[in-house]
Amino acid sequence: MTLLVQCEFRVQRPDHESEFIRLARALASAAADEPGTLRYQWFVAQRPGHYSILEEYVDADAAETHNGNVGALLVELFSVAELVSVSFYGELNKYLRDWSTGRDGVSVHVPL
Repeated sequence: MTLLVQCEFRVQRPDHESEFIRLARALASAAADEPGTLRYQWFVAQRPGHYSILEEYVDADAAETHNGNVGALLVELFSVAELVSVSFYGELNKYLRDWSTGRDGVSVHVPL
């Protein structure tokens, strides 16, 4: 079963918006070359300064690999935006279970 991840971000200041968009596009470009990444699609939310992403991976290990591959870009992204929420749909590996434990705004949905 694949792992689906939905995240929402809020850009910290209006003057950071263009930098956020540049970084979001760079992340999408990097994800396009990853064999375990099935979907990586950004969306503009209705609330000003808010963006969402849908990510789908062959499994949790592929999501972990993605985060490792784009670590430097994620550091830059988190300098201009904050993570509002994350929803996981599927089985998590130890890395993602540890990352999500105790975090506000994180929900995990396991298969029935």
